[in-house]
Amino acid sequence: MEGAVVVIGADSREGQSVVAALVQDPRLKVRAAFDDMSNPQATTLSTSGVDIVQFDPQDGSSVDAALKGMCSSIIITTTNFQDADPLKGEIRRGYSLADGCKRQGVRHVVFLGQHHVHRQYGLPSRHMDAKASINDYMNEIALPKTEVILPYFFEDILLAVKPSTVGHNAYKLALPMGDTGLDGISLTQVGPVVASIIHNPRRWIGKSCSISADRLTIHEYAVTLSRLLHPAQFKDDRISVRAFVETHRGPESQDLGNMFEFWKKGSQQMSKTITAELCNDVKCFHTWVSENKDHIRHSLNIS
Repeated sequence: MEGAVVVIGADSREGQSVVAALVQDPRLKVRAAFDDMSNPQATTLSTSGVDIVQFDPQDGSSVDAALKGMCSSIIITTTNFQDADPLKGEIRRGYSLADGCKRQGVRHVVFLGQHHVHRQYGLPSRHMDAKASINDYMNEIALPKTEVILPYFFEDILLAVKPSTVGHNAYKLALPMGDTGLDGISLTQVGPVVASIIHNPRRWIGKSCSISADRLTIHEYAVTLSRLLHPAQFKDDRISVRAFVETHRGPESQDLGNMFEFWKKGSQQMSKTITAELCNDVKCFHTWVSENKDHIRHSLNIS
């Protein structure tokens, strides 16, 4: 079906952004595939006219049903760090989805991939290594594919690694990047970037797009937050990767630490030029903070 596109992994944060962007175009018939239909997002989308389907990535017939009749597919895989083997589990799911696209003759696959961290530096970062391996497999089976490599999300600077309070309206950012710039983008702009790729397959099939809206040191992120959220003041905690891993805790702490170590080695290589081509109103960090000041203040209890 011309103009039919399915988002596999619509329940992820990235998937929600992609679906929100695609449904703005009346020329597209959008299908959102969930592995958990109890997700409130599934109910919300079904009432807005989006075709909602449930799929099991381990069941070939279920995958085929989600992909059947689709011209394009956006595939988003997530890492379940509670799995016995998070790396192999995600790779297994990704391979199944890739095989499904091949069987169903999907004409354009957009995959949210990542870099090989372990292969390049011997540092296991399972959420990145799994996606890199899935992308390799998609290349091996010759899927007509565009890979999108995402940077750090602006939202995560304030949520996933929330600034620590060190006094009244005083905060520290504990991101272990030292003096190396950290590429970032808002989650809300992932959708428009992917939508642009979907609309121009001839330009993007066979390409890998490493996107970035801004590249700042943690000190510069802190300066921007301080200027726009006065009287709150932010500083770079200058935390080491080792200290980050020890304090972050959780089964994914070492993987995240190795991700930052990988980026500190200058291995991001994101392109603001490609990002601007894909999204002509891409927002830098300063603009993002300006537009979300009330939300950020509430999240951090800034008085």
